[in-house]
Amino acid sequence: MTGAQRQAAYRERLRAASINVTVTKIAQAPADAYDARVRECEQLRGELAQARRELDGLSRAAQAARVPADVAGIFERLPRPDDGDSGERRLHLTMKGTRFFALERLAAHFGLSRHAVIERLIDWADDTLTKSLYDDEAAFNRYIDRDRDRDRDKK
Repeated sequence: MTGAQRQAAYRERLRAASINVTVTKIAQAPADAYDARVRECEQLRGELAQARRELDGLSRAAQAARVPADVAGIFERLPRPDDGDSGERRLHLTMKGTRFFALERLAAHFGLSRHAVIERLIDWADDTLTKSLYDDEAAFNRYIDRDRDRDRDKK
């Protein structure tokens, strides 16, 4: 059979098979019921928005209560005592405007110089990492020796 003949036979088989289709018409709900559902949806959306605002306020309050104490702890502790033989090093630093303004805000808020803010952040980061490597002596030695390797390369 050719393609056209197969298609014709297929159509004939479809016509021969009687397919009964039942169509059920769904009566529309009265307009009052629709309006009531719309009002209910709007009310639920309002309650959801209120719950989200309250939850956001609670999480921000908890975060605000926790974070400043952590940050203040970093900036209020005294800086490390200077090593007598470490000397001063000059650092030329370029940063994005948002970070520069954040540095300015931190310095103003805690009454420190930019230099002191950066030093205390570095001390905090170094202390935190060093404490996290306390149980892993090999990782601690790699971290400590990395500075010495760089100093040797520069000379």
